[in-house]
Formats: sequence, C-alpha cells, structure tokens
Amino acid sequence: MFDTKTILASRTIWANLIGLAALVLGLFGLYSSALVTGAFEEALVQLIAAGSFIASTVFRILATKQILN
Repeated sequence: MFDTKTILASRTIWANLIGLAALVLGLFGLYSSALVTGAFEEALVQLIAAGSFIASTVFRILATKQILN
C-alpha cells in the first residue's frame, strides 16, 4: 500500500507557501527599518521567492523518483 502524508508534511507545499508569502510581501511592500533602500528589499523578496520555487521543483522531482523506485 501507499503511505500518505498530510499536506503540511510536504516539503513541496512548504516551499510554495514560502515563495507565495515572499511574493505577497513584495506586492504590499516589505517594511524593515534595518533596510534602507526599496530596491534591496524588492531584490531580497524576489530572491527568496525564486529560491523557494526552485526548491519546490527539486522536492517534487525527488518525491517522484521515490515513488518510481
């Protein structure tokens, strides 16, 4: 039989949620008093989002390989 896990146990879901949160923060403006320039904040949020979506893809590939083996 197939072992299933809850949706919150999925690394893919968490990576996507982090990426989505980073994009939403970027849309509404990330406020941080330690960061001075808006361009740096925007770049940081976009970097986090990109990294999480790349991680999501890697996790999906790894999960698929485990199922096929």
